Amino acid sequence: MSANTILYLVVPGVIDEIRAGQIVGMQAGPDLILGMAIVYYWVPLVMAIVSLTLKNKLARWANIILGVFYAVFILFELTMNVTTVAYPYAILMDVSVFFVAALISWFAWKWR
Repeated sequence: MSANTILYLVVPGVIDEIRAGQIVGMQAGPDLILGMAIVYYWVPLVMAIVSLTLKNKLARWANIILGVFYAVFILFELTMNVTTVAYPYAILMDVSVFFVAALISWFAWKWR
């Protein structure tokens, strides 16, 4: 998601919007920023660490649950991007991330 963030920051007017305390029309308070940090950065990191450290059965279920959660979250974000800002790069990134999260869940489901 870092590439998506960097691309978002180069859109004209976005930096001024962030300085004014808004992110895509929403008030950018500490709760929103913390929630975004958890979902965008911690969930993928936890999925990677879980895959390396837990036993296979636990890692499988953790990746199914976190992958589905992440895919649903990204699908919600994709819907928001299409209906509000509609930046082509954001739609491409969201579709890509959605399919990767869905594939992770699918492969974890099929993994025996």
